[in-house]
Amino acid sequence: MLPAVWSTRPLSGAVRDIALSGGTSALLAIAYETGGIEFYDLEGDPVGQQAGFRVRALADGRTATMGDTPLTLFPGVTETGELKAYVFAPGLVAPAQIDLPVTESRRVEGLCTGESGPQALMRLAYWTVSGNRILRTGLIGMQGDTLTWTEEAMTETDFPIRSCVFSEGELVASPSAIAAAALTRGDVSALLSLEAGGPLKLSTDYGMTSQEISVRDGITITAPDRPTALTAHGSLQSGGFQGGVVVIAGETASGTHQAVFVDPSQITLERR
Repeated sequence: MLPAVWSTRPLSGAVRDIALSGGTSALLAIAYETGGIEFYDLEGDPVGQQAGFRVRALADGRTATMGDTPLTLFPGVTETGELKAYVFAPGLVAPAQIDLPVTESRRVEGLCTGESGPQALMRLAYWTVSGNRILRTGLIGMQGDTLTWTEEAMTETDFPIRSCVFSEGELVASPSAIAAAALTRGDVSALLSLEAGGPLKLSTDYGMTSQEISVRDGITITAPDRPTALTAHGSLQSGGFQGGVVVIAGETASGTHQAVFVDPSQITLERR
């Protein structure tokens, strides 16, 4: 049983998706069911104002520098199936939306991101509505102040894809999980997943087998019984989460929606 240790204030509505960035100033991006996206720091406080973009899916973000300006990029999919990035930078009062340099004429349904090494900012995989059994993978990089896309591979599955995640360099797709996140720290490599209306599940064999994971309420923190979104990071340089952090979002009381920070140290530290 993992403990809930912190949360955001009550949010403006039901949460559709969430994503984390790493680095020394990690951010949590929250996209809402009825439209809108906003950023929070790991103290649970909003960073700027909410923007009105309608976002159907988010992937974990990365930090970059454009000119002399540090920024954080969260890849995402709009309600109409376009690939975009949602940007935080000093001076912005709300998330900005920019194009990703991926040529795709079909409607995109979902995506995930992973580590790319020094050759790029991140690795990205996505699938489309009409091609929901095929994951297309490539690298998002930067040349000067311009984002670039280098296509890498196409992976076909024998099931319609509902979510994907990169773990230890492996790309894992699921036909049932609405969200999945890698929890990697040192020798520990685990996958967390969330099915609609169900509990968190933990796997250490790329989803071949899994076990349910319960979240214990804190003294003043209530975890959602039926989370609607999930993200995680096994090692963070900010926020004071020594063993990394899992974030789940959902209804914590009737009509009240929050993102709740969960301590996964039982997984990331005690198994070492």
